[in-house]
Amino acid sequence: MNKQLVVGLVQMTSSSRIEDNLERAEAIIEQLVEQGAEVIVLPESFALMEKYNGQKLEHLEQHGNGLIQSWMSSIARKQKVLLVGGTIAIQSDIESRPYARCYIYDEQGIELTHYDKIHMFDVSVKEGESYSESANTLAGERPVVFEWNNIKFGCSVCYDLRFPELYRYYQTHNVDVILAPSAFTLATGKVHWKLLLQARAVENLAFVVAPNQTGTHDNQRKTYGHSMTVDPWGAIVGELAEQQGGLLCNLDLSKIETIKEKFPVHQHRKLMS
Repeated sequence: MNKQLVVGLVQMTSSSRIEDNLERAEAIIEQLVEQGAEVIVLPESFALMEKYNGQKLEHLEQHGNGLIQSWMSSIARKQKVLLVGGTIAIQSDIESRPYARCYIYDEQGIELTHYDKIHMFDVSVKEGESYSESANTLAGERPVVFEWNNIKFGCSVCYDLRFPELYRYYQTHNVDVILAPSAFTLATGKVHWKLLLQARAVENLAFVVAPNQTGTHDNQRKTYGHSMTVDPWGAIVGELAEQQGGLLCNLDLSKIETIKEKFPVHQHRKLMS
């Protein structure tokens, strides 16, 4: 493969006001497209970071119908890009526990596929800071691989990064780019964000594209920022600091085959019983 891919990552401090978030995201997307982005990846919860538990239920959308889905489709069509829509709350069979769904739209604004976040963030980060995502979100059950312009992508979201089995599935399906829109906390981001992104890239010999939330949100939750792209050898292609804005990264996808030819690590795997 001799292919260059220009990816734009959107880093935001999303608030509890959907209209404000969409306006800010659109402005960043426009700048990235002007710079040549072919693919745009939004962070987890880009359209709404809850101020209080249950707020997302007030803005719940049905699959295929809703303000945020319409906005994503319109932006993809208007800007003529592949749009990876972070996550939004989509009604499941359990009213109080929607899916955290990542939609992917092509340049015509048509949905290519969607991925429901599989691993729920049920942890105590530090004294006085704990999360129970499964209490108000229904976990997805399937990995998602899709192809666009002869490039294979694998989908994941934030906490998924801690579970290498998901990414090994993507490796066995020859994925070129792993998508990981996130809202990684400040406390865990300082110690694990870069480490996990590099590990997932190196062990699977794929690019990892990971836009993150940043700053202090309306609910006083703090996220780490440092949106970045990592290449299959673990090198950082590009990284933001803590500011809101866009990150443009040029991915040389031919590097994947070059590394695999010289370093055929996946042919050496021993299955453990």
